[in-house]
Amino acid sequence: MLLSLGLAGIAVLGFGSSAVLARLGMQAMRPMPASLISLVASTLLAGTLALIFELEAIVAMPAIALAWLLGNGILTYMGGRSQQYIAISLIGASRVTPIVGSAALFSALYAITLTKLEVPGFNEHLNVMLGIGTVVVVIGLALTGGNFLRQSWGSDWKSVAGYGLAILAAACYGASTLSGRVLSIQFGSPLIMAAGSMFFATLVLSPLFGREAVQKSTSSGWATLYVFLAGLAAACAVMSLYFAVTREGSNILMIAPIVSCNPLVTMVMVRLFLRQTETITKELVIGTFMAVGGVGMVVVGGLIG
Repeated sequence: MLLSLGLAGIAVLGFGSSAVLARLGMQAMRPMPASLISLVASTLLAGTLALIFELEAIVAMPAIALAWLLGNGILTYMGGRSQQYIAISLIGASRVTPIVGSAALFSALYAITLTKLEVPGFNEHLNVMLGIGTVVVVIGLALTGGNFLRQSWGSDWKSVAGYGLAILAAACYGASTLSGRVLSIQFGSPLIMAAGSMFFATLVLSPLFGREAVQKSTSSGWATLYVFLAGLAAACAVMSLYFAVTREGSNILMIAPIVSCNPLVTMVMVRLFLRQTETITKELVIGTFMAVGGVGMVVVGGLIG
């Protein structure tokens, strides 16, 4: 259990830093080419590790596993990361990441539903402490976004589109947490699932945005570096998350809310690197304390459950 919590902590740092690095890079390029460049970086890291440590398992994989990897790649990276990047470009990292943090609620809802349907491999039950902790985490993360519920909402299409895409990204991330767990158990290690999903998502996006991504890579060196680093950070986060939720005795209802605290890392990095566009607000301070307290409740609930 402690190792799962440590892996969840790595995922928090990876996802939180990735959002800010992507925001810095997208100041000089559009979201979809940026998403592709970050995917290439993620695939290189995860793919290299998979080839080194899981080559025999890769060779022995059944053909049907490739189709599932393709589906998981589309769900996670075209449904999750691409929509998140577009949303960040529209309304900013500090407002998107708290909304994407609600992926914990989607994961919990999906997991409990699949348990009630008696789907093999799911045995997730919600106790009072886990339920309250999850709600507190999500409310706290929403508050860390500052005044976004009062600012800009409905005043222009960018706000509506940005918030909508962030919610859709959260739903996709919540589902991909479960799909990654199932595929890792059924077809191979979490490392193979992460690398395979990234690889197929890269193949799907390359014909659509590959030329623009190459052009931006040659003309915007610093922007490309930021997006590439965002991809590396996200890869570390995804692999850590998959390993955390597939370990024996781990509870996805406990892991998901912890990982959803990654906006706290984003807020710190925004203050360091995007100071001119962000301010410390009362909502940010209150939300931070609520999120940390909620995580503590989730951990206790998972241990006693």
